[in-house]
Amino acid sequence: MRSVDVQIPGGMLLDGGWCRDAVLRPLTGDDELMLLEEGRRLPMAARVTAVLQRCVVRIGPLGAVTRDHIRHLSVGDREALLLHLRRLTLGDRMSCILTCPRAECGKKMDLDLNISELLLPPYPHASDLHAAPIGEGDDTYRVTFRVPNGADQEAAAALTADAPDSAADLLLRRCVRQVERADRGDAVSGIPEAVVAALPAKMAELDPQAEILLDLQCPECGHPFEAVLDAADYIWKELEAGQADLYREIHVLASNYHWSEADILSLTRRNRRRYLDLIFDSTPEGRPHE
Repeated sequence: MRSVDVQIPGGMLLDGGWCRDAVLRPLTGDDELMLLEEGRRLPMAARVTAVLQRCVVRIGPLGAVTRDHIRHLSVGDREALLLHLRRLTLGDRMSCILTCPRAECGKKMDLDLNISELLLPPYPHASDLHAAPIGEGDDTYRVTFRVPNGADQEAAAALTADAPDSAADLLLRRCVRQVERADRGDAVSGIPEAVVAALPAKMAELDPQAEILLDLQCPECGHPFEAVLDAADYIWKELEAGQADLYREIHVLASNYHWSEADILSLTRRNRRRYLDLIFDSTPEGRPHE
């Protein structure tokens, strides 16, 4: 199974050095089945952790990648790895169908994206912790924080559906290490409202891969708008749409080659399709034995 070297934009500290290099393998049928059968019971953040832990072969000098390693990657690094994984498994091109948000229009539109154009280069900073002044005048604070990671997403996921404000508050509290008054240097208990309001934008600036915003214009009415591309949601919907095909592929390959289910599931989707093409090409009227 072909693995490839990729770069993540943020990186992590390992063995005293800052690492941005990773090795990734494509999804196999076994990975797809895990996501479709076991993964659907998990929140999306936990699904991402599960699939990346299976498919990330190495990060820097780290040969045995655990779920905790994947959880402690920044949201942007996890998004980048998902995009690399999708490109490696299914190709660079992503086709989307969007709806114009203008109420008077609401037309559907097709959009083709190239993953290579969505991936960002390495960030200029190489640090877990960041510090920034926030506020004005006497209400200026020096905030020490880190950007959100997968563990934060998983912790907040349980609250997101019923209490989104509580989820956002939890995520912020997990990421803030210290708040000091800028003029006196004394620590502040709690997180001031000025910090709550301004810090998410600071985090987004430091981890821009975490949220991919597409600047679009409706071809029907000309209305400009923004849309967020969620790689995890996109890949999940692709896998769901192909679930019936996966079972059919297993059946056809087993019927014609007499391979075990485990052998078939060890193949990537591209390799399964290559064998299926051979079966169809070599049978009368393109009908395989079923």
